[in-house]
Amino acid sequence: MRRLVLTAAAALALVMALVEQASAVQRPATSQLARSTARTEARARGARSNFERLLNQYPEFLPELQRVAARLGTRAEWLLNIIASESSFIPSARNPLPGQTASGLLQIIEETAQGLGTTAAAIRQMNPIEQLRLIERFFSPFRGQLNSQGDVYLAAFRGFIIDGGPETVVAPLNTSAKERRAYALNRGLDFDGDGRITKGELAAIAYGVGRFGEVRLVAQTRTPPLRSQQQRTTVDKPAENSQVEPSPSRAISLYVSASAISKAAAVTPPPEPPQSRVSAAKTRSIYVP
Repeated sequence: MRRLVLTAAAALALVMALVEQASAVQRPATSQLARSTARTEARARGARSNFERLLNQYPEFLPELQRVAARLGTRAEWLLNIIASESSFIPSARNPLPGQTASGLLQIIEETAQGLGTTAAAIRQMNPIEQLRLIERFFSPFRGQLNSQGDVYLAAFRGFIIDGGPETVVAPLNTSAKERRAYALNRGLDFDGDGRITKGELAAIAYGVGRFGEVRLVAQTRTPPLRSQQQRTTVDKPAENSQVEPSPSRAISLYVSASAISKAAAVTPPPEPPQSRVSAAKTRSIYVP
């Protein structure tokens, strides 16, 4: 029992050591972010409770995730926000909708899992550290393109990245049945109900649930230029002698309420959740081809 208490204390100490004051927070879509944080308050609390519980059991998860982010050339907080939005940090989560197979921290579908050399059922049995290795393989084809929260979520959401600002439409891309289905499965991401899901809306929902790090919905510049669209099942390894330079490991800022969006960019540690409460798995449907 004493060892468990010490492990929990060490894990929480690690999180608190990574909390920093955000020095420059971009707010190109403040009202959208405010709406997102207001609508996702309960989900955000549940995800944070699950996150702390995960760290109690797997204190190496956060350092390993930071190393994964550095190798991918992106930021750990953007990955954390997506995991929060997709699975609420529940490694065994599965999309409960009929016919859906999305599983694990990133809610990987069966077809993609097989392309990664595993299955959706096997992913649900993996511990969080093992799933991080799979998440790194999934994002590896996008190294050099994961320049914003919107980019990272779009790579997971559609299996490719579209250049453009917050108003760039990511679903539906045309009037085909396939694209109409992509939108229908993810209608909850359409904040304004205009029949389109935008890149800014994707980023806002990820931040609204996760609330890790500074607000940067889309990249303002890109280096190198975007490659052509890549399918979700693409699992090519990064090219040898790649010149993509990974981002340095950064501390993770924790935002905990809508006031962090609507007011000054103050960063405060999250409130401690009741220890007896276990948040239920809440997953959303990822695009299914």
